[in-house]
Amino acid sequence: MALTRLYEEQELAPEFRRIYADIRCSFDLPFVPSLFKAAAGVPEYLKAMWHDLSPVARSREFQAAGLALEEFTRSLAVSDGWRFYDQQRVLAEQKFSPDDTEQLAGLVGIFARSLPRMVLFTRLAQRGYSGGQPGRVSSGKQVSALSRLVTLHVPNESEAGLRAWLIYNDIRRTTDSSNVLSLLRVISPFPGYLASVWLEAKKIMREDSFVSARDRINQRALGLLKRLPVHDHRAAAKPVTAEQWQQIEEMVDGFARLLPQFALLAAVWQRSFPNVRSRLFAA
Repeated sequence: MALTRLYEEQELAPEFRRIYADIRCSFDLPFVPSLFKAAAGVPEYLKAMWHDLSPVARSREFQAAGLALEEFTRSLAVSDGWRFYDQQRVLAEQKFSPDDTEQLAGLVGIFARSLPRMVLFTRLAQRGYSGGQPGRVSSGKQVSALSRLVTLHVPNESEAGLRAWLIYNDIRRTTDSSNVLSLLRVISPFPGYLASVWLEAKKIMREDSFVSARDRINQRALGLLKRLPVHDHRAAAKPVTAEQWQQIEEMVDGFARLLPQFALLAAVWQRSFPNVRSRLFAA
């Protein structure tokens, strides 16, 4: 069976809970990205992959590359002029308070920052099962305040109500994916707003200019990967079977295909909150 299930922290042994905590701190995130929750389906792979790539994720070189890709993605969103319908008005119509709107704006900002970094990391994971690549990084240290002070609950797909589940089915069908990314699952407690966001996203994703921008993000990411070291994960995870490696490749390749367009959508969504800044989730 393909690696389609996302494993939450409470389902894991203490060793892997520590890995999840390290992932949060290394990326300075208040949640664990879906890639790692899916990879936990083959624990030996997750352990070997993260052992190799965690120093890279914390390095100054990776952080600089992540910032460069974030800025490039934001510039594409601005230059092409995409926006979702005025998010302040949409949320006001659904009885969200101004304070709630501020917090949602900051929440989207977290994803606008994190998704470009996950685009890069997923490409490194691909290198890992393809023999690796040479490179060198400097050790990086950061306070990781957001990951230490804030915990963001991103509902699992199994927590969705009927209306959210129907939207999830359309998301999976439209994107040809096995998983619904955290960017959309995080607002699933508000299915009316989820439906509005997904409708706006679908319209933009159909545009030729959006497809072209997504491909440019992919190309820029590949260029930024140079000189970031990756070892051979197949050699490091010897207990993983050939069948499991096939499933791992399909899973990682799927995330690599999805993440650039969702990084761009997050940037578009973020700029659709005019003149709104969050006091809690500053991004």
